[in-house]
Amino acid sequence: MDIMTIVGFILGAAVMVWGAFSSGVADKILNSHGIIIVLGGTLAATLINTSYVRFAAGLKALIDIFSTPKIPTVEVAVRTLVGMAETAQKQGGIMALSNTDPAFAGGFLKRAVGVAMTSAESRETRDILEEEIRRRRLDVQEDSNLYRTAGVLSPMFGLIGTLFGIIQTLSNISDPTAIGRSMAVAITSALFGIGFSNMFCVPVANKIRLRAMEETLILQLILEGVMDIMAGKTPHLVEIHLRGYQAAEAAKGSGGKA
Repeated sequence: MDIMTIVGFILGAAVMVWGAFSSGVADKILNSHGIIIVLGGTLAATLINTSYVRFAAGLKALIDIFSTPKIPTVEVAVRTLVGMAETAQKQGGIMALSNTDPAFAGGFLKRAVGVAMTSAESRETRDILEEEIRRRRLDVQEDSNLYRTAGVLSPMFGLIGTLFGIIQTLSNISDPTAIGRSMAVAITSALFGIGFSNMFCVPVANKIRLRAMEETLILQLILEGVMDIMAGKTPHLVEIHLRGYQAAEAAKGSGGKA
């Protein structure tokens, strides 16, 4: 499980519930008018903006952010590639790596070794693998954009719900007892739209984007490691090269501070 994601959603829900009850409006917030207009309208507009395949991929990406990333850490990837470099050095080069773990990094390591063995040409190997990394990044970017689009749309549907409420208020302006209820419905629609955008859509989009950045770093590391092995570099040189990715990850984690 991804503890940060789970704790974040629980904390966000707790803050919203506390705000509703501490302000004494909890019984007035939950109304079908705002919920249906915001959630239904956002879903409808999102479906129009995407395809079935991309929508299904977006749902899978949402489920995935609650689980521990399947991509290995930089440390694990470096150790694995250095071990492969040692095997290649002892057993005659890249062709000795045919038994590479097919599940490592979502199969990318096996794929990279296979391309290197088939191509036997470094420039072509790099071009093929870089294109694959780019395509993977674009796919995940589309998953992130699905929720970013929903985050833009939901406040707009909240505004539409508010306009419905204002129309109802104006139609009942001669009845003072109905004005308060109508205005409450109007305001809660905006609340649902803004809350849904900022507590769900935007965080999910950013989490998916973060996962994509982390995956790209590992895939680039694997690419460079396989290219080094293909070039016949010693395990020590391979490790020195790949440790640079670990330093980059550490700098990113500390905000780039020395």
